[in-house]
Amino acid sequence: MGRSNVSWLDIDIRNPTRPLRMSERPILEPGPLGGFDDHGAMGCWIVEHGGLERCYFQGWNLGVTVPFYVAIGLATRPTGDPNRPFERISAGPIVDRSAAEPIFAACPAVSVEAGCWRMWYQAGRPWMLYDGKPAPSYDIHYAEAPDGVHWDITAAEALTFAHPGEVAITRFCPVCQSDGGYEAWYSYRGNDWGYRIGYAVSHNGRSWTRRDHEVGIACDPDSWEKSMICYPYVFDTELGRMMLYNGGRYGDAGFGIAALEQD
Repeated sequence: MGRSNVSWLDIDIRNPTRPLRMSERPILEPGPLGGFDDHGAMGCWIVEHGGLERCYFQGWNLGVTVPFYVAIGLATRPTGDPNRPFERISAGPIVDRSAAEPIFAACPAVSVEAGCWRMWYQAGRPWMLYDGKPAPSYDIHYAEAPDGVHWDITAAEALTFAHPGEVAITRFCPVCQSDGGYEAWYSYRGNDWGYRIGYAVSHNGRSWTRRDHEVGIACDPDSWEKSMICYPYVFDTELGRMMLYNGGRYGDAGFGIAALEQD
């Protein structure tokens, strides 16, 4: 119990409140005892490439001096069958703690552009004590790879803190625009205030300018969202741009969908 698995469901984008179908079983389960993901596998990003779906996922271990350790794994399957389980390409992670990233690396967003694989990921900053207990801190770093597997990890900072008391940024969701620029949505929080959704722009995908005041969505504490909104995923449909996001304490109230208002 309490271990992350990956599943799926289909929704009708025109009437998203009722699922059309759901996965029959988990398509990615925790790894073996002692593995980097033995306490959970959390799906973060899927890229379709060369007839395969590549699932970049976050693997969890329980810690002793700190509550957890996380690293990035990769699993694949042939494109086409949503119920087919993903298979890990290796028993170990593709990105883990290293000389460049000594705390942790997690929650990747991945794209492939003109043969270059690009990744934006949650990079651990030094743990801190909050109310006498260890608390994580993290922002967003950037890496590249020739093949989507062997990443050049240099701890290149892409997006970091901008608000008083801010300690964490995660679930970075970049979108490349037709003019070659980028937009991104993400979650950010402080130890004393819950997750909010932020917005940033970039001309090259490497360095970003935060424009959180332009995000256009905020938590409604009187609704199902309750205490916070977090973990956005932005995508384009025939009906326009949509955002999937979670509500409640770290998403425990479920997920919702929002549509970009048209002028």
